[in-house]
Amino acid sequence: MQWPENAYRGSAYISAEQPAHLKFVDGRPAKKFSPGLLSLLLVALPFLLPSLTCPTAQAQSLASLPDGPLTSQAAQPFVSSMQQMPSSRPDSQSPPPRASAKAASPIEHAPVEVRKWSQYVDPGERIPPLYPRDKWVFWIHQELRVESAFPALVSAGFGQLTNSPDYGSDSEAFGDRLGAALLRQASMRFFCNSFFPVIVHEDPRYFRKASGTYKSRVGWAAERAFVIQHDDGGHGFNIADIFGHLAASALTPTYYPHPSANTGVVFETWGTSIAGDIGNNMFLEFWPDVTNLWRRHRQKAHAEQSPEG
Repeated sequence: MQWPENAYRGSAYISAEQPAHLKFVDGRPAKKFSPGLLSLLLVALPFLLPSLTCPTAQAQSLASLPDGPLTSQAAQPFVSSMQQMPSSRPDSQSPPPRASAKAASPIEHAPVEVRKWSQYVDPGERIPPLYPRDKWVFWIHQELRVESAFPALVSAGFGQLTNSPDYGSDSEAFGDRLGAALLRQASMRFFCNSFFPVIVHEDPRYFRKASGTYKSRVGWAAERAFVIQHDDGGHGFNIADIFGHLAASALTPTYYPHPSANTGVVFETWGTSIAGDIGNNMFLEFWPDVTNLWRRHRQKAHAEQSPEG
């Protein structure tokens, strides 16, 4: 039987003008790859890989086994030598210089263990170190924040206006864009905040300037997209952010629709993600000022009401 040039075959719409190697559903290109597998992989990696970066823990575990290859006494010299190695461990970090007394907003910090997972660090703040096992799950802590989905929602809304990625323009297309934005955001956080920081010994947290002119603070926030603090307290090129965004952008062709699954979109996504990183740094630089001023206002109001009570 010969089909006409435009006809329905089940739920798939076939057009003579559409490339034969593509599958179209309701006139729109179908996705090439379900994001579910990639999502499961991102979630599983933090629990599979820490053992590769914790030889001390492995040696201790082996030493504790009665029939293991090393007895506790035989393993002790190895464990001790691993613990004393002068490597770029986070517990040797030198804290950033303390903020000026004129700083806009010294932050009232949460408990130390909570601050360990914070996105930012204040000048002079004594922070818990991030060991490799902590870094592997750092991105999950960022994903579980209530506000974490907001950037993806904004991205999906903007993509709906510009038809990027090319999912179409109906309500279903917005859902596709939101799902793609959430997956893209999760993969970027995984590579930028966990994978590369473990590999190259960088601290994924943003270290605030918190003092000085607004112009200098904006410049500092923009610079931190390209300069990062290492685990040993030094500074250098921000490999984690730059190449982390590139790695996540390179995955987009696996779940974008065919018209948007190309090299040009990959590099466009890379550039916009770095620009978004600069914007996020500026938010982390100045938003604590706002929240601190609000706390001070409430504390002042409470103090004025206390004598009357």
